[in-house]
Amino acid sequence: MFGWTGRTVIIDLESNSVTESRTIKKDAEQFIGGRGLGCRLMADLADPGIEPLSPGNPLIFSTGPLTGTSAPMSGHFSITTKSPLTGTISDSNAGGHLGAEMKFAGVDSLIVLGKAAEPAYIRIEDEDVEILPAGHLWGKSTAETVSILEFQGKVACIGKAGERLVALANIVSGGYPSGRGGHGAVAGSKNLKAVVVKGSNIPEIAEPEAFGKAVEKVNRLLIANPPASKGLANYGTAVFADLLGHMGILPADNFRKKGSHEADKISGEFIMDNYRTEKEPCYACPVGCRRDFDNGSSVPDYDSLWAFGPNIGNTDLDTITLLNRMCVDYGMDPISCGSALAAYMELHSLRLGKEELLALVRDIGEGRSELSAGSYLYMCSKGTPQNSMSVKGLDLPGYDPREMAGMALAYATSNRGGCHLSAFMAAPEIMGKPVALNRLKFDGKAALVQYFQNLAAVIDSLVICPYAAFAMGEVELASLLSTATGKSYTAEELLRAGERIYNLERMYNIKTGFSRKDDTLPERFFGEDGIDRELFGNTLTDYYHFRGWDEIGVPSMEKLQELGLWEEKAGEDSREG
Repeated sequence: MFGWTGRTVIIDLESNSVTESRTIKKDAEQFIGGRGLGCRLMADLADPGIEPLSPGNPLIFSTGPLTGTSAPMSGHFSITTKSPLTGTISDSNAGGHLGAEMKFAGVDSLIVLGKAAEPAYIRIEDEDVEILPAGHLWGKSTAETVSILEFQGKVACIGKAGERLVALANIVSGGYPSGRGGHGAVAGSKNLKAVVVKGSNIPEIAEPEAFGKAVEKVNRLLIANPPASKGLANYGTAVFADLLGHMGILPADNFRKKGSHEADKISGEFIMDNYRTEKEPCYACPVGCRRDFDNGSSVPDYDSLWAFGPNIGNTDLDTITLLNRMCVDYGMDPISCGSALAAYMELHSLRLGKEELLALVRDIGEGRSELSAGSYLYMCSKGTPQNSMSVKGLDLPGYDPREMAGMALAYATSNRGGCHLSAFMAAPEIMGKPVALNRLKFDGKAALVQYFQNLAAVIDSLVICPYAAFAMGEVELASLLSTATGKSYTAEELLRAGERIYNLERMYNIKTGFSRKDDTLPERFFGEDGIDRELFGNTLTDYYHFRGWDEIGVPSMEKLQELGLWEEKAGEDSREG
C-alpha cells in the first residue's frame, strides 16, 4: 500500500499485550485515515453506550495517507475516543511532529484498550513496541514528562489533569494541547501517561513526480493566500483577535457582550511589537503559526488569548500567558477551562484578579474544583444550564454565532459539540476564502455548512492542518491523495468520503442518544438582539434535507445505503451492508 503503511498496532494495557494487524484496505480507501479511520475503528470496537472512562473505551491515534510526506501542513495525526465531557464520539486534529514520527515508524493506527495495573507509557521505535512503567512520571507536568522522555522520540502525554480524570483534560504533543472533550482523562483512566514514537522509514509515494507537482501547486496557493502567508505566517493565530474585535465578532464576559473589548492589547500585532518571539512550526508547515517567547514558553494561540482574555473580562497578556502555561502543564483544554471560569464568574457576579484566577485554574487541574467537570455540568448542578456557553456539553470558542450565521449552524450540528473546526466557517465568512459569504445571512448556509463539514472531515482524515482550507479545496486535496496512494480520487469522491465519515459519526451519536433537540445553541443567542429562532429552525430543517436525514436528524436508509453504511443503522455484522 502506498500512502498507508498497512500496519495497525493494538495495545491492551490490562493484559499487557501488543498485537498487530493489517489495516483493512477498504476502510483506508473509504475513510482515508486519521479521523475517518478512527471513527471506523470506534464503530467496530466500542458500543456507543460504553462509559467513556471505562477500560473498554478505545483511545485511537491515527495518521493519514499524507502524514509525514512533503505535502505542506502534513505532520498532523488524529486522536479519537468517546468523550467523557460530551458523551459524543470525539476526534482531535493534533499538530506538532508526533504524527510524522508515527508514519516513519510504519503505523497507520495505534489502538489503546484496557487499563494498566500501574502507570505506564508506550514506546514505539519502528517494529519495536513496548509497554513500560511510568511510576516515575506520574504526577509530573507535561513539560517535565517530555523532558524525561524526549530522548526516546516524539512525545504525546498527559499532565495531572488527565491523571485525576478531569473532564477538561487533553493530550499535549509538541507543547500544544489536543483532544478537546477529555481525551486526556480517557488516557488517565487507562493509567497511560504517554506515547513516545521514533521512526526511521520514509513514506512511499505511488507517483513521486506527479505528487511533487501537486505539492508545488499547493505551496504556490499558500504563498498566494494572504490570510496564510501574511496573517498566520507573520502573527500566528493571534492575528484573529484584532480582526474579530474590529468586526464585532469577538465575544466577551461569557458571551454577554460582543465587540472589540480592547482586542488590540492581546492581538498578534501587539505581541510582535512588544515581545521577542520565534516560530515553532509543525512538521512540513511553510506557514508556521505557532511561536514561542524568547523565554521558551508558548505564545498563546487565539483560542487561549480569547478564553483567558475577553471571555473573562481580562486584557492583561502576562496573566493570559501564565494561565495558558498552566493549562499546558496540567494538560487541559484552554477553551473549556476559560469557559468554566467565565460561567463561574457570571453566576457569582465576580471579577477575579490574577492570583485568584491562577488559584482557580490550579484547583481545576488538580481535580478539586466543581469546575473540573466543565461549565455545563457545573451550571446544571447550580440549576442554570443556560449559562454554559456550550453545544452538546462542549464549550464554544471565541467566534460569536450571532454575527456568523454559518458558524451558528456549524456549532449546532457538529458531531463533536461546540467546535469551530468541524466546519471552519471563519474561512468563508471572515476571510472570504475560498469564497466570500455574507456572514449575517442564513440564506444558502444549509447546503454550504454541510459542504464545509465534509471538507473538514477530509482534511482531518488526510491528516493535514485545518488552516489548509484557506488555500486548498477538494480538487487540490484529491490530486495529493491520488498521486500519493496510486488510487484515483475525483474531487467528488473525496467529498463523498467526508460525507461518509460525517454520517458514521452521526449514527454513533444517535445510538448514544443524541437527536435534533441537541442540534441547537444556548438560549442567550436567540431573541431580539440575536438569532431568529424560527429562521434557525427552518435552516436546520433545510440542512437535514441536504444531508439526506429525516426531520429529527436521523440519516435515511437511502442515504446510508448510498454511502455503504446501512449496516451501521441496521446493526448487522456484515461489513458489506
